[in-house]
Amino acid sequence: MLKTELMQPEIVETQEGIHTVYSPEVKEHFHSLYGSMQESIHVFIGNGFNHSVHHKKEIRILEMGFGTGLNAILTFRENQIYKRNIYYTALDIQPLPLTFVSKLNYFEYFGKPLQPVFQEMHRADWFRWKSFGNFSLLKLETDILEHRFDEHYDLIYYDAFSPAHQPGLWSFEIFHKIFLACNPGAVLVTYCAKGDVKRALLAAGFEVETLRGPVGKREMIRGIKKSEVIYD
Repeated sequence: MLKTELMQPEIVETQEGIHTVYSPEVKEHFHSLYGSMQESIHVFIGNGFNHSVHHKKEIRILEMGFGTGLNAILTFRENQIYKRNIYYTALDIQPLPLTFVSKLNYFEYFGKPLQPVFQEMHRADWFRWKSFGNFSLLKLETDILEHRFDEHYDLIYYDAFSPAHQPGLWSFEIFHKIFLACNPGAVLVTYCAKGDVKRALLAAGFEVETLRGPVGKREMIRGIKKSEVIYD
């Protein structure tokens, strides 16, 4: 996806009362209109982080689509229980401005104490690690189609816009690239459960599980890297 001038995003209230963002450029919402919080907790925390955290002292996370920062702050919050060392890398080609993000109502629902951390996540310089205790954040303003991975990851939050709006981000080529940047046993979770996406993940080398989806969606996907795949 080529970076273009960002059109003015819009804040939208979901059915659970918590905000999401509508992108007029992509013509899609950042989260499910059934509820942004419940979707992120179900897909990325419940079936991703909580699935991967056991028996590990350190977890390297890659998020495709930093967006509003909801997945990052929810991971930070969940890690208050586990107290692991988290290295969280987020890719986003068109970051939201802090003045816009500050209007989101997340902290009316899960408490004000985390709001300063959330704000500092958005204020943090791009392309530079920022430490929040045992949670370290690296934001990369880059296009995954062109990005070269220097790290290997244990957990992937694949939260790009849907295949209907950005099909190039759901291809075999992208998932193969991510697969090669994954440690053995790494987990990839996404809200999308389209057949084409499952087949692309399988072709890239992931074992694919179809799981119950969040409210409003019948299914979601979890991919696991069991072993390397050798291509001719």
